[in-house]
Amino acid sequence: MSKMKFKDLLDNNSGITKGPFGGDIKKAYFVPKGEDTYKVYEQGVVYENNVNYGTYYIDSERYNKLKKFEVLTGDILLTGAGTLGELFVVPENHEKGVINQALLRIRLNSDVVDKDYFLYYFKWYIKNVVCRINGDSVIPNLPPIAILKETDVDIPEIEIQRQIAKTLKIIDSKIENNNKINAELESMAKTIYDYWFLQFEFPNEEGKPYKSSGGKMVWNEELKREIPEGWEVTYLSELCDFNNGINYDKDELGDKNYSIINVRNITSSTLLLDKSDFDIINLKSSQADKYLVEKDDILIARSGTPGAVRLLESDIENIIYCGFIIRCKPLNPVQRYYLAYSLKLLEGSNATKTGGSIMQNVSQDTLKQINICIPDDDVIEKYNNSISVILSKMQNVIEENRELTSLRDFLLPLLMNGQVGFK
Repeated sequence: MSKMKFKDLLDNNSGITKGPFGGDIKKAYFVPKGEDTYKVYEQGVVYENNVNYGTYYIDSERYNKLKKFEVLTGDILLTGAGTLGELFVVPENHEKGVINQALLRIRLNSDVVDKDYFLYYFKWYIKNVVCRINGDSVIPNLPPIAILKETDVDIPEIEIQRQIAKTLKIIDSKIENNNKINAELESMAKTIYDYWFLQFEFPNEEGKPYKSSGGKMVWNEELKREIPEGWEVTYLSELCDFNNGINYDKDELGDKNYSIINVRNITSSTLLLDKSDFDIINLKSSQADKYLVEKDDILIARSGTPGAVRLLESDIENIIYCGFIIRCKPLNPVQRYYLAYSLKLLEGSNATKTGGSIMQNVSQDTLKQINICIPDDDVIEKYNNSISVILSKMQNVIEENRELTSLRDFLLPLLMNGQVGFK
């Protein structure tokens, strides 16, 4: 390990730069995107990890005045306030532009520090050296750049840096690949639902697609479309019970620890919830036990993404849900997957928004008034047999990623401070 200053890791000419303040970039200077315009990079680029994030542009005259704040391929961007630790590397296909005042741009001295190593190191370094908060998810503002540059760092030789980065990237690559697998599985599950229940090509008694094989369809006045003969249409209120989640005082001491599902857990997922992301809170059991999640529940966000539907397929012991979530409990548990996917079609749509609400929150009354077409029991059973296999595979991937993330986070500080090395 070599003791250095943070500034020694940086490019000599423009190592670290904070974006200009409002006097140089403000709304009065923004122009519509055009042939001779340049992008203003915002913190959303980092949070969303998406180079296309942002809608503000400036003209070439303003861009030339702000050239020292320009963004180049390979630059590292991070937020200068709020939640830190998430970094973004500018790719080759980026738009020309400049950073705004909420971003810092870092350019490294490649002779001293490996970029991949730095990305891992900086996340650890921010939490444990700069802010010294040891795992708090909300990180205070960075110190001024002058102080940051003079902060002491311990850096191994560059070849060791590359070995460390390679080790950690193997784990992250596996996590990323698993996420792609789950995205494909989720897409497969949606395709099955669409084929069976929107195109009505579920297998008939002979195993052939129902509608295209001549299955009888009848007009339904409530849904204003044809549905298979014999299927019922009813309000969701006739199929499910509903409960809003718990409202609680964080400062009030209780007698039992619970994992709680918050709206952020719903917005950060797409279908299955990962219980390892839930917050742990202490509440009175006499109050909280009324809100325990049960096996067949469907969880629906009231805000954030209005009407977002999620399932919890893992062990559900001592898990409750917050007041911004509605628990939908099917009266017939066999219908759970079918109802969940039927509701998932409505995520964020007007069908699940309370009229007139500024937040466009979903309410129990809104959900209860939704008309649902209910297939025959044998069709539901066949559907469950297909979908449960896919969801089981998705849950296994989530659990594997949880173990991989735990391994990476365990190794990261040991590798960074030299407790674990390479022969």
